[in-house]
Amino acid sequence: MNQVSTNPLAARGLRPVAELAAGRGHGDRLRYMSGCRCFACRRANTAYEAKRKVARAAGEGNGIVPATKARAHLKALSALGVGRRSVAAASDVGNTVLSDIISGRKTNIRAATERAVLAVTADATGDRALVSAKQTWKMLDELIDDGYTRRDLAVRLGSKSRTPALQLDRDLVTARNAYLVERLYGKLKFECAKPTIKLLKKLREEGYTHHQVEQKLTELAAKIGDVPPVITPNKRGRISTKAADLMEQIFQELTA
Repeated sequence: MNQVSTNPLAARGLRPVAELAAGRGHGDRLRYMSGCRCFACRRANTAYEAKRKVARAAGEGNGIVPATKARAHLKALSALGVGRRSVAAASDVGNTVLSDIISGRKTNIRAATERAVLAVTADATGDRALVSAKQTWKMLDELIDDGYTRRDLAVRLGSKSRTPALQLDRDLVTARNAYLVERLYGKLKFECAKPTIKLLKKLREEGYTHHQVEQKLTELAAKIGDVPPVITPNKRGRISTKAADLMEQIFQELTA
């Protein structure tokens, strides 16, 4: 006789949190939601709640809203020659989601999805239009100062070349590339490196060498399919949030 699951998520066709978190490393909020209370997971949850609080205060909550406005806007854009794929490229909302909104299969969406769709204008057809590169390179130069290599940035911006390199003009860039750089800049967060330096000092006191720590960092980064972040503070005494999070995970594992 088949047992019917009493898990409310299963009843809605969703996977349980514990299952979703099974393959995640420490420092992921899903691990916190599944019951882990280590320092890294508690830190991830605190950061998430703080971000939500700021977003709500700024009127940028991510609750459920009717898809009516987004659907009407998509139809208006279509009449102006801005198709679904152009909207997807400009808003970073998936094609399938947009298709479901247009067809009416989605009657409700997240507020963030609505904002992203409504922010798209007829200018989305002009991705190849040239704009000033001043602000774009200001952001890129800051990221380079913060420790990201030009090769790393090129890969993150979508380069498929065997020898990725930043090939953006210093004077003019396409509107599309300006948008991609701005989005990337927003994702690569940095913070004060002092807590990470303290962890490195404690690990050295435990007998671990800097080389051993970097090797462990490379292994963890490889598990999530990413390049190892730089753990040496930049000239502004800052370090990437990803590097800080991985260092906390390394500290937990080596001192457990």
